[in-house]
Amino acid sequence: MTDAKIIARAIAGDEAARRALYEAHYAAAFRLAYLLLQDTCDAEEVVQDAFVYVFRNLRRYDPQRGFFWVWLRVILVSRCRNKRRRKRPATVSLETLAAIGQSPADPEPANDPASMLELQGKRQAMWEVLQGVSVGARDALVLRYYEGLPYAEIAELLGCSPDAARARVAHGKVQLRRLLAEVGEGTMREAGFVRPVEVG
Repeated sequence: MTDAKIIARAIAGDEAARRALYEAHYAAAFRLAYLLLQDTCDAEEVVQDAFVYVFRNLRRYDPQRGFFWVWLRVILVSRCRNKRRRKRPATVSLETLAAIGQSPADPEPANDPASMLELQGKRQAMWEVLQGVSVGARDALVLRYYEGLPYAEIAELLGCSPDAARARVAHGKVQLRRLLAEVGEGTMREAGFVRPVEVG
């Protein structure tokens, strides 16, 4: 069943449809909230709050303006930013994210165990270094490279112009290059933050 049909039933008061909508989007919502807040409890709280708002305002959703997930993501990012203003997040490891089954989506690694361990080490190094990037730039990097969003959508989510979103990503990459000086830029390229056409 499509989101549109589920939403129509949910608006009509069908609890099963609401549950189906929640289950279909919970994992992606939690993953994004965790990446932005870096705290399991805060991410869970923000996701629940976002869904409460969504279900109370479901009639306001306009499918002509984008997919349901796009609408939910705008609500979620806004609440994450509000939450972070009230609480400074603690640094967490990529293993913590993986332990709860919410690790960032990456291309499947090679089947060779040694290659998998090497790639995991590079991702872990990138994740740890990312914590040292300024908050605004880090949000832009997460949305650009973990969520794969174009600059126009990043701008909408962060409340800035597309040029400013592009500048935040560029500034974040400059910070990453500096922070990764000891590890080497190859780690950043392996993690997907520098694409061949962008190097230089």
